[in-house]
Amino acid sequence: MAQRTGGRTRWQSAASRHAHREGPRGCGESSETNRLRGILTMRILHCSDFHGNKRWFDWLVDEAANYDLVCLTGDHLDLFNYHQLGDQLSMINATLRRITTPLALCSGNHDSFSGGPPVDSRLFQAKWLREVRRPGVWIDGDQFELFGQNLRCVGWNAQVSSAAGNEIWLFHAPPAHSLVSAGIDGSEAGDEILGEICRAGNGPGIVLSGHQHDPRRWACRIGHTWCFNPGYDRNGACPNHISIDTASWSAVLYTDRGAAATMSVAPRGRGVF
Repeated sequence: MAQRTGGRTRWQSAASRHAHREGPRGCGESSETNRLRGILTMRILHCSDFHGNKRWFDWLVDEAANYDLVCLTGDHLDLFNYHQLGDQLSMINATLRRITTPLALCSGNHDSFSGGPPVDSRLFQAKWLREVRRPGVWIDGDQFELFGQNLRCVGWNAQVSSAAGNEIWLFHAPPAHSLVSAGIDGSEAGDEILGEICRAGNGPGIVLSGHQHDPRRWACRIGHTWCFNPGYDRNGACPNHISIDTASWSAVLYTDRGAAATMSVAPRGRGVF
């Protein structure tokens, strides 16, 4: 069920109208504390940089059912195969419509032209994402509430300013000059403004990103902001992906070889969730 409140969409599925789940253990907050704060915990699946890989989109249809929210953080298309753009768009639209789990997407540099009109007008500022949008699916520019958590989908090259401390942002490029934006080859693929916002203490609680295919780390913290980038393995049977569980305050990186790393993401400062 979707409700419109104060310019935001508040989504509450049947699954969210349950009793509060067991709270985090060993992180300084009990389930009773969470109950008093009105927190509904959830599991988030974070993926990025599918680059038109049909096998990965098909994998997502099955995997999404295990989560409360799916977040896709850009580069859904592969513009190096521009001649197959129509086929890619048709495949992605059809596949995402098979997903019944709430779904949030932001555009990346392979999804959007903003400096001038592209050959295909659907690429201008990622207009094609509007074809995907429906109740329970959020795209560039959307702010919404799910399980009591505020989220924002930030499009490629969109202007940003300070965040509420408990927000989760989908933002294709990670904060610049961080372990998730720096590549193992020494390259840098971060967003300068986002990096400045986070370092000033004005960033969101969590930033979900991609863009840098081979980050030095898959997770790091800048001030109070947790930053995640699952990386990209073009030869993987499934995409690298991150599972974030707000009940255990944990994040796990998965590759096609299984769980690769786990990290505690207990809130600090202005906090998360």
